[in-house]
Amino acid sequence: MIRRQVVALAVMLTCGGAGALAQPVDQAAETPMIGSVPYKKLGTRGATERAIIDALFPAKVEWGNWHALWAFPFRKFGDLHLDAGPEGDILAAISAGTTPDLGKTYVGIDGTARSWKDLGDMRNRVLSFNDLQGDEIDWAAGYAYTTITAKEPTTLNVTMGADDGMRLWLNGRLILDVDAPRGLNPDEDRVRLDLRAGVNHLLFKVSQGAGGFEMQVNARPALDAFTAAQLQYHLDVDFPQTPEAEFYRNTVVGVPGDIELEVGGLAIMPDGRPMVSTRRGDVWIVDGAYDSPAFKATYTRFASGLHEPLGLAARVEKGVTAVYCVQRGELTRMVDANSDGAADSYETFSDAWGVSGNYHEFAFGPKFDRDGNAWVTLNVGFCAALGKSIVPYRGWAIRVSPDGTATPWCDGLRSPNGIGEFSDGAMFYLDNQGDYVGTNRMSQLVKGAFMGHPAGLRWRENWSEGQTPPPVQPATIWFPYRKMGQSAADFLLLPPNTPASAPFGVFAGQVFVGDQTDCLVNRCFIEKVKGKDGVEVYQGACFPFRRALQCGVNRLMWGKDGSMFVGQTDRGWGSIGRARFGLERIDWTGSVPLEIKEMRARPDGFDLTFTGDVDRASAASVASYSMTSYTYEYHEPYGSDEMETRTLAIREARAIDAQTVHLTIDGLREGGMGFVHELHAEGVRGAAGTALAGKPLLHTTAYYTLQRIPGG
Repeated sequence: MIRRQVVALAVMLTCGGAGALAQPVDQAAETPMIGSVPYKKLGTRGATERAIIDALFPAKVEWGNWHALWAFPFRKFGDLHLDAGPEGDILAAISAGTTPDLGKTYVGIDGTARSWKDLGDMRNRVLSFNDLQGDEIDWAAGYAYTTITAKEPTTLNVTMGADDGMRLWLNGRLILDVDAPRGLNPDEDRVRLDLRAGVNHLLFKVSQGAGGFEMQVNARPALDAFTAAQLQYHLDVDFPQTPEAEFYRNTVVGVPGDIELEVGGLAIMPDGRPMVSTRRGDVWIVDGAYDSPAFKATYTRFASGLHEPLGLAARVEKGVTAVYCVQRGELTRMVDANSDGAADSYETFSDAWGVSGNYHEFAFGPKFDRDGNAWVTLNVGFCAALGKSIVPYRGWAIRVSPDGTATPWCDGLRSPNGIGEFSDGAMFYLDNQGDYVGTNRMSQLVKGAFMGHPAGLRWRENWSEGQTPPPVQPATIWFPYRKMGQSAADFLLLPPNTPASAPFGVFAGQVFVGDQTDCLVNRCFIEKVKGKDGVEVYQGACFPFRRALQCGVNRLMWGKDGSMFVGQTDRGWGSIGRARFGLERIDWTGSVPLEIKEMRARPDGFDLTFTGDVDRASAASVASYSMTSYTYEYHEPYGSDEMETRTLAIREARAIDAQTVHLTIDGLREGGMGFVHELHAEGVRGAAGTALAGKPLLHTTAYYTLQRIPGG
C-alpha cells in the first residue's frame, strides 16, 4: 500500500480563463485572498461572489436575466418535439430578428393563465419548476429563456442537464435534443455555443415525467474545490445563508483539487481525526479538520481500491485500531499494523449477501451496537422502475456478530441509507421514498419483521411467491416529502449523558438525520409509547435543524470537540448544493436557539418542551398554534401524496411551567401507516428578560408520527 499525503494549502491549481491560481491563504492577513484576488465585502452575498468570480475570470460575454414559463402539455417521452404553444412564438420572433414578447400569457395544462417569470441570474444554479410552482408537477413541459451579448463572434463551451429531457435552441437553431427520462446531472450534456456579435437568444424546453422537474446550465467558470472553499468561508462569515448560522455555524474543510471526496463513509479515529471513505474507493485520514478556517487540512490515504464503500467505522481492538467498511459485496476489516497511516491488511469479515451487478445494489454500514455487533443494510436492485432482489438478502438488514457470524435480521427494506443505535440499545434504520415507501422514514430493526418492500421476501425461509405479505413494521418517524427533505441519510445519536453546556447538549438523547438531496440536517425526538391496546411502539417528531449546507448530506459523525462532521456527495444521486462533494463541520456558537425541544404524545394531545423560557401569554394562546394530520398510501407506485388530510382543533394551550405547554387537541389519529401530526407554532415568543425576548421560534414546525395514542 502506497502512502500518499496531500496538503490542501499547497495546492496551486489553474482555474481556467484568466489563469488565476488558488493561492495559499495567509490566515493572519488583514485582507484575505481568494486565489489571486483580494476578498472585498459588497452589499449582498451575490454581488460579492460575482465580483470575485468576475475578477478571477474576466467575462467575454454578458448574460441576460433568465425567464421561466410552465407548465404545458407533455404526455409521454418521445413527444418533446411537439410544440406546446410558447416555443412557436419565441422562435418566430427570433427568426424575424425581433425581441420575443415575454409579456404574453398562455394557458397551461391546468387551464390557468401562465406568464413568464423573471428569475435573475440562473447560471450554475438549479432551476426547479416544482419549486416555482410550489408543488410537484407531473407530465408537463417547461421553458427557460435568456440572452447572451457578445462584443465579437466567440465560442463558449458549457455543460447542462435536466430532469427529464431537454431541448435547446440557439438563435432559433436546435442544437440539443434529449428526449428521455433521467435525473439531473448538470454536467451530462456538453454543448458548444457559437455566438455571433450582438444579442444571442437561448430557449430551453424541459420535459417532466414524475419527481424532479428541473434543469441547470453551468455557464460560469467553476472554481476548483480549494478556492471555492476559501470564498464560501468568507461569504458565510459576512452573509450567513440561514438564521440557523447564528447558533450553529458551518465550516468547509478544504479539499485539494486532485481528490474527489465523494463521501460514502465517515468515522472518527481514536485520536479524534476524521476518516473518510469515498464512493471512488479511497479512505482518507484528515488532519487540520478542526481549524476555522480549515484551509490547511491535509489528507493521508489509508486505503484504496475498495468497491464503493458507503460506510465506515473505526474501533480499537486489542490495542490495535481496526477500520471496517461495507463494500458492495462484503464487510471488510482493515488494520494498520505498523502504524504508518496506511492499511497493511484487508480481511473479508463477512460476505453473507450477493451482488448481481445491478447499479442500485448499494450496501451501507457498518454501525456497531453496544454488544459489538456490526449492522449492515442492503439496497434492492432497480429494474423497470421497481425494486428487485435478484441475489440473496438484497432488501435486508444483517447483523454480524464479533466472530463474523452473519444473521439475516429483517426484510422489506428499499434504500436504507442510514443505521443507528438508540439510547436504549434498539437499532433503527432510515429508508428513502420510492415503491412501497410513501415518504422517507425511520423504523426500528425488529428481528423477523417486514419493513414493507416485498422484493426481499423471496429469501425468507419457508416463503413462497403469492403468499400474503406480513404486516408492515410501523414507521417511528415519517419525514414529510420536500417539507423535511427528499433523501434521508444517516442516523447520529447525541448521547443522553451529554451535558447541557456542551455543543448541541440541549438536545441530548436526540437523533440527527441528514438529507442527501436538500443539503440539510434534521433533528428527531423519539419516545416509547404504550397504546390503549397495550402495544409498545417507538414514535416521535422530526424538526428542521440546519439547512443551506454546500452539498448533499450523506454521513454524520461527532468530532472529538463535540462538533458535527458532515460528509457530502451528489454523485449519481443529485443535490441542490453548490458543490459536488465535500466535508463540513457544524459547530455550536454558544447561543441556544429557541426551539421546540421535545414533542410528547399524550392521551388528549401533546406536551411541548422548549429549549428556553417562553412568553406565557403567547405560549398559552390557542391562536399561536395550528395542526393538520395526514398519512401515506402503501402501494407499489413511487412514493405517496399526503392522504386523508384533516385540520385538527386545538382546544386548549396550557402553560405547565416556563418551558412546557400542554396542547389539548381534538381528533388525534393512530394506526394504519401512522398519521403525521404537523404542528405550526408561529405565535410562540421568547420570555421577557431572556436573550431571545419577543423572538419567534427558530423553527416553527414539527412533525409527530402517531402510531399509538398513549393509553392513559
